[in-house]
Amino acid sequence: MRIRRSALFPLLLSALVVSCSDQAPVVPLEDGPVFNWMNNPDNGNFRIFRSQQHIIACWTDSKTGLRGCHATVPLGGGSEPDCGLQHLSDPADWQQVLVDEDVFRVVANAIGAVWITVRDLNTPGDCFGAALVAEGWGTMHYTDNDQFGTVVNNTNAWGFMAAGDLTTTGGDPAKYNGHARFNFTFDKDGNFVFRPLSLEVNLH
Repeated sequence: MRIRRSALFPLLLSALVVSCSDQAPVVPLEDGPVFNWMNNPDNGNFRIFRSQQHIIACWTDSKTGLRGCHATVPLGGGSEPDCGLQHLSDPADWQQVLVDEDVFRVVANAIGAVWITVRDLNTPGDCFGAALVAEGWGTMHYTDNDQFGTVVNNTNAWGFMAAGDLTTTGGDPAKYNGHARFNFTFDKDGNFVFRPLSLEVNLH
């Protein structure tokens, strides 16, 4: 099957990543990426699509009970005045590449500045019912090797890496890095299997 350019763009534009798993990592970023795909010309290649879209991803480190949220939008639609952004920030830069038009397999990347909040699910508080531990600006990078789930070669993996300089609720500086990695596949009986491979939320 050949995908016409006019058919490709609406499907790609519909993709927006939201990950709110309560489970688990990818290599942490130290300084964060500095490149911007919006400035990378593609000479009209219809297989490459670039855009700017908002992004939010949350995950919980089961070892510590810390939950990290990374967003360019207010959490909970702005219903949490003591937790995270209260207005839209700049959207993330997205790149989506059609690598196999026969099955419509798309590889996706997104990167942007995000407001990071870390809360302790073990301690009651005002941030979605938990205590806010730290928050501040950082950078997050999202990757997906098969955004629309064609499961080519029986594998689909995606994840997030984030890092930032946060401030604790006590006013102290804290270095943050976190990562989450997931995949899904089908077992020998054809059953869908979702796996959180690793989830980490680290404050130093």
